[in-house]
Amino acid sequence: MKNINRHRVFHRNDLSPNSEGDYVVYWMQLGHRLQYNYALEYAVGWANKLGKPLLLYEELKNDYPWASDRIHQFYLEGMQEVQQYALKHDLNYLSFVEEESGTNKQAYLEVFSNACYLVTDEFPVYFIRERNRWLGENLDIPVTTVDNNGIIPLGLTDKDPYSAYFFRKIVQKHFVECYTHPPKKNPLEELENRNTLDIDAIRKKLPTSGNIPNNITSFLGEQPIDHEVKPLEIKGTRQAALGKLGQFVQYGLMDYGDKRNDPDENKVSGMSPWLHFGKISEYEIVKTVLDHQPKGWDLGDISYNDGSRGQFWNGESNISKYLDELITWREVGFHFAHHRPDYAEFDSLPDWALETLMDHKDDPREWVYSYEQFEKAQTHDELWNAAQRQLRQEGIIHNYLRMLWGKKILEWTPDPQTALKFMIELNNKFAIDGRDPNSYSGIFWCLGRFDRAWQERPIYGKVRYMTSVSTRRKVKLTQYLDRFGNQQELL
Repeated sequence: MKNINRHRVFHRNDLSPNSEGDYVVYWMQLGHRLQYNYALEYAVGWANKLGKPLLLYEELKNDYPWASDRIHQFYLEGMQEVQQYALKHDLNYLSFVEEESGTNKQAYLEVFSNACYLVTDEFPVYFIRERNRWLGENLDIPVTTVDNNGIIPLGLTDKDPYSAYFFRKIVQKHFVECYTHPPKKNPLEELENRNTLDIDAIRKKLPTSGNIPNNITSFLGEQPIDHEVKPLEIKGTRQAALGKLGQFVQYGLMDYGDKRNDPDENKVSGMSPWLHFGKISEYEIVKTVLDHQPKGWDLGDISYNDGSRGQFWNGESNISKYLDELITWREVGFHFAHHRPDYAEFDSLPDWALETLMDHKDDPREWVYSYEQFEKAQTHDELWNAAQRQLRQEGIIHNYLRMLWGKKILEWTPDPQTALKFMIELNNKFAIDGRDPNSYSGIFWCLGRFDRAWQERPIYGKVRYMTSVSTRRKVKLTQYLDRFGNQQELL
């Protein structure tokens, strides 16, 4: 295989592991799970090679972009779960939950000062990308990031994929080999040095105790974060992720193809929050779904189909459609962002989209709304308002309505650059799975990324057009609008 290696090294060539260090660190920046985790597997390998114990480190700072009660609570619930697991299985686990902004950097420098090697997660967007680079430039130990993001390693693409069709060719050529090199279910079972580290002594070096709060609600009220964005009813735990997956497989998977676009049917998987926070591996989801192929189906039935969506999996059609969404459409965004540091910039759109949007940027708009009006769901369109209310209340928008949501923002803002700015801000502020390559794919698709030119229209140019009227005709919305469409406008 061209590049099955998922490792990216961030250190100077003259550095080698510090043999005097006390432990190897796995910093769980994105892979917040202890199962099916390539990065943890790699860290265990280095710990065994150096004969050192392994320290699991998790951190939550409070000055990250779009910091809010919603994100904080989801994250902290996951940290509590990992801590409980570590205590039960006698693992060396250290958390640092920032109470005073700006102290996190001092904390992890203290933690890593006695380490001999640092392994962490590769992630192509958000502040993680720059922080990994900073670690490699400023620590005196080797730093390696590991790609835990999906089935197809980021190193398999040479450049940013311009379309899902192009990326699907890569998926089809390499899926079987990638899938048959899975992460180990329980990599910590292979850890050889089980010595207990003095976690209390390490913690005493930190600028504050950094303990995970027992009462998350009261802790949130003391933090300098956005309290307007309220916590969700769903839990940020691996157990919740596994439960959601089981629910989808039982009640939604076999209707996915025909009913996924109907909000009233609720046949979508809903896995994106836990995928984003690394509570579950994409491999686990794919394996679970493939286990429900018809009796007698196996990997040998897969056949390359030159990027076409049909007749590749050669199994149950609903499963085929779901896997195309999960693998092709989710991972294309990761590979794009991996090759394009400007993934969140207007100029990263394809040339045809940039040209047509700029040709029509001064077209008259019947409706123009401010950011505050969008945020509070105060447009003239009941369906758009319902989608925005769902985003505010549940941290998600139904997959099909999310496309309409973005298209209307393009139509109701003074120019496409403003539309993009508003979409990014609204999504990253309220969406629990925001700040993710997949989120940026959804936003930029509304402006032409991974799409093709269509019939030319005012404002949209040749970018795909959608209307609330046509959406009402195509999908079932009665229950959805009963729930989100008849509320008093947010003030």
